[in-house]
Amino acid sequence: MRTKIYHTFHDEVITSRHQDWQLPATYAWRAPGRPWQRRIVRATAKVFSLLYRYSRPITIKNGWRLRTATGGFVVYGNHTQPTGDVLMPYYLGHHRTFNVLASPANLGIPVIGPLTLYGGALPTPQTLHQMRPFRAVVATKLAAGEWLMVYPEQHVWPYYTGVRPFNPGAFHFPIVAQVPAYCLTVTYRKRWFGRPRRVIYVDGPFTPDRRLTAKQQQRQLANQIHEQMLKRTATSNVAYVQYQKEG
Repeated sequence: MRTKIYHTFHDEVITSRHQDWQLPATYAWRAPGRPWQRRIVRATAKVFSLLYRYSRPITIKNGWRLRTATGGFVVYGNHTQPTGDVLMPYYLGHHRTFNVLASPANLGIPVIGPLTLYGGALPTPQTLHQMRPFRAVVATKLAAGEWLMVYPEQHVWPYYTGVRPFNPGAFHFPIVAQVPAYCLTVTYRKRWFGRPRRVIYVDGPFTPDRRLTAKQQQRQLANQIHEQMLKRTATSNVAYVQYQKEG
């Protein structure tokens, strides 16, 4: 069993030398390249995701919820797999076009970073000036029937078996666009050998009380999804990585 030390739930336990990469001040969230180039990258990523999914001990519960969803929607997931969380939307989303909120640091990775944009990555804004065009792009994509993958814990903690605090701003999107929200919860089961089995639960749709104010709806939706994830993560029965708070 490995042990990781942390100070707060907002710590980055996995870092890279591109961690401080910054978006240009005038960054525009336009679709990169040509449509055929984006199709090739997504198709290639889909193949890799399926190879990844079927070469590892992964079980999916209620995957039909996303396959049968109509129109735009937002999916929230716990962030516990550096590679698995990148590939998961490709094999769970069926043939629907999806986008995923990603750290700008990912764009600083040579070759792979820029390619993530072709595969649906949307780097999160780093300034208030960037917030408006970013939100407008997300709203347009949801209105067009695409879906959005969000990891509201923000930082990946490998094999973590709890649920960390959410960034409340992550729940703005389904409220403004008035689309349903779902959650994906990755849980871990003990095996006789090797790494734990991943059991992924899909739950939802979740819709807040539309009579509330927008801010109240955001909080209500965040609470609904946080509580559901807590119920699912309680089924984990192994701690492959132990997290210990310093002090």
